[in-house]
Amino acid sequence: MKPQSFILSIGLCISVIFSQQVGISGRVIDSITKEAIAEANVTAGEKGTTTDENGNFFLNIPLGKEITIIRIGYRVYRVNVLSETMTIEIESIVLPGDEVHVLANRAIAGTTPSAFSTLTEPEIKTFFTHQDVPMVLATEPGIYSYSESGNGTGYSYVSIRGFDQSRIAVMIDNVPMNDNESHQVYWVDHGDILSDAEDVQIQRGIGNSLYGAAAFGGSINVLSKVRSEEEDIIASYGAGSYNTIKSSLKYTSGERLGENWSFSGRFSQITSDGYRDDHASIQRAVSLGAEYSERNVSHKFTGLIGYENTDLLWDGVYGEDIFDRDKRKAGSKNFTDDFLQQIYALNSRFKLQNGSVFHNTAYLVLGSGYYESNKSGVKFYDYNLDTITDTSYADSTTNLLRRKWLSNRYVGVIPQWTKQSEWYRLDIGGEIRYYAGDHYGNISSFSHSLLNDVGEFTYYNYSGKKISFTGFIHYLYHLSDELILSAEMQLVNHGWNMDQDKIGHAVGHQLSANWVFANPKLGGVYVFNEHLSLFGSIGQTRKEPADAQIINPDEWSFSIAGAYPESVTDVELGMNYTTESLYASLNLYVMDLENEIIRKIKSEEEGTYEYTAVPKVIRKGLEFDFGWKATKSIKFKGNFTSSRHEYSDNNSSVKGNLIPNSPDMLANATLYFRPLASIEVFLHGQIVGKRFVDDSNTEGKSMAQYNLLNVGINLARGPLDIHIRLNNALDDLIITHGEDWGSGYVSYWPGADRNLFVNLIYTY
Repeated sequence: MKPQSFILSIGLCISVIFSQQVGISGRVIDSITKEAIAEANVTAGEKGTTTDENGNFFLNIPLGKEITIIRIGYRVYRVNVLSETMTIEIESIVLPGDEVHVLANRAIAGTTPSAFSTLTEPEIKTFFTHQDVPMVLATEPGIYSYSESGNGTGYSYVSIRGFDQSRIAVMIDNVPMNDNESHQVYWVDHGDILSDAEDVQIQRGIGNSLYGAAAFGGSINVLSKVRSEEEDIIASYGAGSYNTIKSSLKYTSGERLGENWSFSGRFSQITSDGYRDDHASIQRAVSLGAEYSERNVSHKFTGLIGYENTDLLWDGVYGEDIFDRDKRKAGSKNFTDDFLQQIYALNSRFKLQNGSVFHNTAYLVLGSGYYESNKSGVKFYDYNLDTITDTSYADSTTNLLRRKWLSNRYVGVIPQWTKQSEWYRLDIGGEIRYYAGDHYGNISSFSHSLLNDVGEFTYYNYSGKKISFTGFIHYLYHLSDELILSAEMQLVNHGWNMDQDKIGHAVGHQLSANWVFANPKLGGVYVFNEHLSLFGSIGQTRKEPADAQIINPDEWSFSIAGAYPESVTDVELGMNYTTESLYASLNLYVMDLENEIIRKIKSEEEGTYEYTAVPKVIRKGLEFDFGWKATKSIKFKGNFTSSRHEYSDNNSSVKGNLIPNSPDMLANATLYFRPLASIEVFLHGQIVGKRFVDDSNTEGKSMAQYNLLNVGINLARGPLDIHIRLNNALDDLIITHGEDWGSGYVSYWPGADRNLFVNLIYTY
């Protein structure tokens, strides 16, 4: 029996057994406001559960049993159960250290003039099982994602408003995760990270400039959770289609170490063969967290160690095969990526005597790994092998095994001082970061007889260094009770240099560059009442080129290319409306870009890209996000984005054409239904609009709109949770990405067909 079938059978049997037992259904609310209290711990002896976002819980216990309700900010409440249904009111209290300081890089509805959304912890628990972070983020407005494997494991990519992730600022616990050289984000290094997440905030557009130099098309900040109300050991095991298996073990200390200290630790492993052939991946992760908190001081240490080994497919599927159920999965194992990354962060907060707050993030990131490929019939000259044999053999060919190695590290601090009063808030801070990366290529396993005595040969070696300084000032002023004005200025300086060793034919380049940017932003929020507010903003930011735009990295031979910073002017206008049962946000944006970099995969060398600087691009669109609590049992969430991202250079032959791989429409709709406190069912529908593959917008090469339907069931019975996910329930054959290789050849990346995943979570 397949693993997914076995686990599904177990899950269904368990749910049937439990459904035959008598249980207690209850709801926990605030004694004053009568609002539902989510994430409250409800225990009875060794059994326990937590309330959902509507305050509901279910416990399988006999009548007369005492239950205890615990929630931070409320008095501990104990009561004997006298009926099968009950409503419990608990009293709020003020606790020492309860004051929360919100960093200036966090957007707040009704205060911050920017478009954003936040994935909360309950939402993460609903959607996340095993997949990479981008696949979960795609449920939010304006976000698109796809994975090379097709099923959301291994290498996955996210875009916001059509900007790829190299122009999106990504942070984990305020630590910048964009690679300092390529600006890329490697989600595969951080398997199962959402298991620790307290929330994920996504800002669209240039957003808040306090995110740092990489915040160009948007920003994503994943905040991990260390503190917990209870001491728990959480074991999880899941299995599903394409031989996908996830297992994890997590510990949280609760108050075992006292009221001020908390500790957490987790080990996870995710393996999958992938939807496409020969696209297997292994992800292992260890996370550690420790937190100390009192009224005036708090420190949160987080450590994340992630390892991945992934078989890659740089080529897509030929156009004629993309709708053939067998051929669309074809691939051949030829490339392997192996990497270990360590992230250590210390976030500290100090409340000062004058009522101001000082916050600092100190971090260290270490990485080491290689990209491996078998090469056939390559020339001696191309790999400097003629320099260790006779030069007359420069055109001779050999087979070999190539490994491109990278060992890098970067360290930094992000201090921030905040002064706040009833009428204003002032934030002053910055970032200092030092990066160093060593690149070298080793080749071995030669087929040519002249190289029999050569074991391993290093055919290129270079190092890159970067020192970045960022300073910012942010001022927010309440001009009146209704009108809030804000102004920001960010100053950025990047100093970069590259030093190439002279090996064989390598010239031995020494290059350096310095970029200085001033990025301003103005905004305002008008608050009509407690429910409705309007915001507007205008800002400009610039970003330095990636290394690959200047040199052809990871090779001994390259020609130096000129590269110019990208620049964007972003205008936003939006509205937020919130009531107890309804929320809605509407946002209009226009982004005017200069020298935007359009990146395409190179056909002649896997793993490399072709960069084109486009003089003028306009990105504009409408974003709508809403949610409605219809009843205690039914909730609806959705979002819709209509956009047009086009070339706008008057001297270009493609003026007015759409940028490749930019959907003209994105939509999500999720219906949640909770027939019992212990059962939640949701239906999630997604629409991805039409996309073109080439600059000319050739209809015959375009990717048609596709629709997805995903179904989920969450069962909770005491310490056991069962999560069942049926993805692409209608079994549609979808295309997630496309590349135009020229000469009439187009390849596409397929998304997985109908697939199942079942996860069992036991809390002790």
